[in-house]
Amino acid sequence: MMCGYITYEQYKALGGRANSSAFPRLEQLARKKLDYWTQGRITGPDDDIRLCMALIIDAMERIKSGFVNVASTSNDGLTVNYASAQTEEQMMGSVYDQIVEILPVELVSLEVGI
Repeated sequence: MMCGYITYEQYKALGGRANSSAFPRLEQLARKKLDYWTQGRITGPDDDIRLCMALIIDAMERIKSGFVNVASTSNDGLTVNYASAQTEEQMMGSVYDQIVEILPVELVSLEVGI
């Protein structure tokens, strides 16, 4: 019986970047985040749940490594680079927006059943 929503092999098959030693902790944190976002409505993992888990785990890994967005602009041969660190809140908000699009509304909507 699998106690998590995704195995390391499934995660890697979805293009996951975290290493195997970091994965158990990241999977547990991601599962808790997904359970919170879905208010505990997940009855078992399916392909959509595993995809959501991979998105959350990768975001957590990027946050841990201090992910920085870099943009540049050029004008008359002068190039200027801008770096802006995306906050954890911004990154997880972006992941949540993706998850809302992936999962059925009854898993992520608090208004279902009203």
